[in-house]
Amino acid sequence: MEYSHNKNYGENIYCGWTTDTNTKIKARDCVDRWYSEISQFSFGREPEVLKCGHFTQIVWKTTKELGIGSAKSKSGKLYVVAHYHPPGNFSNQFAKNVPPPGALQFRKTNNSEAPKGSNNNVPATSPPQRNSKNISEIASDLVNKFKSTSISGEKFEEEFLRAHNEYRKNHGVPPVKLNKKLCKYAEEWAKTLVKKGKMEHRDQDEYGENIFYAWSSNPNFEITGKDPVDKWYSEIKDHKFGKEPTNLGTGHFTQVIWEDTQEIGVGMARSKEGQIYVVGNYYPPGNIVGSFAQKVRPPIN
Repeated sequence: MEYSHNKNYGENIYCGWTTDTNTKIKARDCVDRWYSEISQFSFGREPEVLKCGHFTQIVWKTTKELGIGSAKSKSGKLYVVAHYHPPGNFSNQFAKNVPPPGALQFRKTNNSEAPKGSNNNVPATSPPQRNSKNISEIASDLVNKFKSTSISGEKFEEEFLRAHNEYRKNHGVPPVKLNKKLCKYAEEWAKTLVKKGKMEHRDQDEYGENIFYAWSSNPNFEITGKDPVDKWYSEIKDHKFGKEPTNLGTGHFTQVIWEDTQEIGVGMARSKEGQIYVVGNYYPPGNIVGSFAQKVRPPIN
């Protein structure tokens, strides 16, 4: 990511990437992410290091106008840029222009009496609703949202297994079972991929293997166990049933529904930069040369 360095406008940038090119984000997701930096900001003082400049630009008091644009690459990279005018984040002006949540100022009316024609026993303004949230509570909700812990391994595994068996049922092949030892084996390789910083298959022949990769500038970006399976299965559109493939461009899909596979395991690892690697292992392995026509059944419906 690189800023435009245009001094006429303030600028916030959001970047996301996934191997699923159909993934979409809402404009609210970007703003929520930027605003979540409130947890690192100290109100009433000038910041020594601007680690929360996205947040301060959003609430900068003198900013009056904004514009937003987005672009997506063929590989699935998504960039969102927001410009602000007048710009914010000026040195020695943070204490004055970044008020804390709830620090709203209301002008007093010249006439504090009840409006003419009204019942003097009824207040001129309605009391706040008990079930409504004030600004401080809304800010707290957003901070907590982005402090949420990662999805539990057990839930992720269950979603991963369920997605496989739903697809396998559609092709008339037996369901698979979750193997905890395979899950540990898969997680070990996922952690290795984080260290390597690249997608790479394990040098082994005992298990089948599928790999999924996703990245977002939001370090709390989450995926479900179903997401990688959906991505792998989407290769069905390029598969020719009833014949041996000339190249294995649909190997993730064929492994998901390979008839002889009985057990699966899944492991996930995340880097500090927000990179997510998911590894799926299969036993017995699929994608055996000469067996595709027999072991990869077309959908029942």
